[in-house]
Amino acid sequence: MPDALAGRLRGNLDVVGLGALIVVLLAAYSHYDSTLFTPASITILSAQFLPLILAAMGQSAVMLTGGIDLSLGSVLALAMAVFAVTADHGVPLAAVCALAVAAATGAVNGTLVAFAGLPPIIVTLAASFLWGGVTLIVLPQPGGSVPSGLVKAYNDGWNGVALPLVVVVAVLVVWKLVKTTRFGLSLYAVGGNEHGAYASGVKTRTVKISAYALAGVFVGLAGIGLAVQTGSGDATIGAPYTLNSIAASVLAGVSFFGGVGQMRAAVLAALVIGLLTNLLLFTGLSPFYQLILQGVVLIVAITVKTFATRERTE
Repeated sequence: MPDALAGRLRGNLDVVGLGALIVVLLAAYSHYDSTLFTPASITILSAQFLPLILAAMGQSAVMLTGGIDLSLGSVLALAMAVFAVTADHGVPLAAVCALAVAAATGAVNGTLVAFAGLPPIIVTLAASFLWGGVTLIVLPQPGGSVPSGLVKAYNDGWNGVALPLVVVVAVLVVWKLVKTTRFGLSLYAVGGNEHGAYASGVKTRTVKISAYALAGVFVGLAGIGLAVQTGSGDATIGAPYTLNSIAASVLAGVSFFGGVGQMRAAVLAALVIGLLTNLLLFTGLSPFYQLILQGVVLIVAITVKTFATRERTE
């Protein structure tokens, strides 16, 4: 039994390490905010962190195939804009439209990566300008309208329930189910050894397109969450989520080469980045120094994790 437990801990070292880091950050955070562990504060923070959590999950889905998505922020803003401008016609319809648009953009990105033979970083960089331009057409300036009742329920809780937490749990459950399907197994197989997966009968191009489309769904949900949190849309708000989602994925142990990574670790890594950002704001440091310190902390954390991984494999 101890050997089995030790093996399980080694297999989940990223999750354990990130969990420990979150505990440290929460302890420091509670020093500045004594109401941190109250239901109201938890709801507010979960609403604030949900877009980054979902963006990190989307980026991780792409990275599992050995790719990367630099258009993530633009797609997030596009989904946000579509939801905000169509919410007056009904929230369910607006959500469907936003998710459909985000999934379609992901599928287009995946098709270009799969068939054009170009590096994903080049394809998605070009796509970021394309989807950014489309977003400005949909919403030239910040605006749109989200029902105030939904905004209040999302940010303050609905009958004592933190809706953002419900969304995160639901998405993780869905991912766990997807991971056990043929598609989920193929996702890891393509990222681990694309040629070997192809030789085994896996339709690698279809898997890549599906992975980018799935990432689009995650990012679409992030855009909807951000629209509901703010009560409107903004075509320029998505840029920071691109780099932060990559940082969260790498911090979570998702390999740039594909085939390795856990989605729950990506969720925890996004929480680490969110808590660290808020904590630096509480310190009153200049925004310039905040960015420097945040970058240093992330570099140190990733370096330590990389060396720890190397030690385990040697």
